[in-house]
Amino acid sequence: MRRFKIAAFGLVLVLTGCEQRVDPSVEAGGLALVGAQLIDGTGTAPVADSVIVIRDGRITAAGSRETTSVPAGAEVIDVTGKSIIPGLVNLHVHYRGGPAGIERQFGTQLYYGVTTARSIGADLPEAVAFLLEAHAGRPDFPRAYTAGLGFSHPNGFNAAGRNAPTTEDEARAMVRNQAALGVQFIKMWVDRRPPGLKITPQMRTVIVDEAIRNGVVPVAHIDDEADAIQLIRAGLRDFLHSTVLSLGPGVVDAGAPVDDPTPSPEFLQLAAEHDVVFTPTLSIVQNNWHFAEHPELLDDPDLRAAFNPDALARWDRPESRAEVVDAPDFEDRKASFRQVQDFVKTINEAGIQVALGTDAGTSNVPFGWGMHHEMELYVEAGLTPMQTIVAATATGAAQMSPPGEADFGTLEVGKVADLIVLDADPLVDIRNTLEIDRVMRLGEWIDRTRLLSPN
Repeated sequence: MRRFKIAAFGLVLVLTGCEQRVDPSVEAGGLALVGAQLIDGTGTAPVADSVIVIRDGRITAAGSRETTSVPAGAEVIDVTGKSIIPGLVNLHVHYRGGPAGIERQFGTQLYYGVTTARSIGADLPEAVAFLLEAHAGRPDFPRAYTAGLGFSHPNGFNAAGRNAPTTEDEARAMVRNQAALGVQFIKMWVDRRPPGLKITPQMRTVIVDEAIRNGVVPVAHIDDEADAIQLIRAGLRDFLHSTVLSLGPGVVDAGAPVDDPTPSPEFLQLAAEHDVVFTPTLSIVQNNWHFAEHPELLDDPDLRAAFNPDALARWDRPESRAEVVDAPDFEDRKASFRQVQDFVKTINEAGIQVALGTDAGTSNVPFGWGMHHEMELYVEAGLTPMQTIVAATATGAAQMSPPGEADFGTLEVGKVADLIVLDADPLVDIRNTLEIDRVMRLGEWIDRTRLLSPN
């Protein structure tokens, strides 16, 4: 992938409506985006008719036109009538295909405004090294974080090719080995698939402890509330998926509604008290059947280019779609999905933070596009568009390592200029996040015409 230069947006335009104040006392130069609705990712009220000033890749001023001056000599871009949001943060992806495949997936993410992503549990050392290069700050790549190779029970879910310790000493050594590679996270699969073959509570505690000792953040893939409670007490604060088991066909005990999906008061209180963040990944639950029910979505050429080709071929076949929608358990699967959406709504209302992650890289969840679909599903679940945008930006950024020290995720003074300019208002309809005019990464415009290529 070539390093993309700033596209030819840099004309100084005549601003209409009111004259923009130029302050000669402010250091001259830079770039000023003038006239858009600013949604800064903090959850505060949007700023109509805003000014955002960018210099050396960072935001130096942001606010209303009435209170924010444009530096003398700045390049001014009129974005009147548009909305600007921070670049999106995806906390759950799985890159595939080594550096060449990762680079292609990087491009797809940037095309859709995903400027930061966390690869969580499937990266070999070669991939880790490449992701750390992206993490270092290439403007033609999204910011990248990695959990290296995750941990599983030796005979449990996703054990093949992963760290599968049989003793506590072995577990600690494996954590140290991952930390030495430079990973920022340690991922555990704590699933009931196959039944009963989960990492034991004691082994989980050891992994969490050793991760924290080595300055690495532990993360857990869960499907059971009791496991979440044990892990919170062990010191873990970052969860993937939900405590409601619902992943679709071919998975033991999955694909059907559970008798009582309501989180217990103990769980809700404990999670809130310990500032736990959940990333429920609604997309992977729904997309096991969504494209069978709505094949018209695949008329979008951008989505087709982002899609896993094998999955795309499956959903293109009428007989494959009929096999899903005509199955006896189809309505049960949809009901199960609604229970997961209810989980998102419940924990949000309980004051527990939710972030966004899609499980992109799995066959039915396209990179980039899937993040926008995930946002739509959050709003369907009961979050407001503003809450969803915060979850997709600031909350995700705050989970990155070191936690709470991210210089991205919001459009505030001093933060990195990762942003999306939208042609329509996402607060009116969250689906408008797909109405992308342009994307900026580290203060540079991305040439989106070169980014999207089929997998």
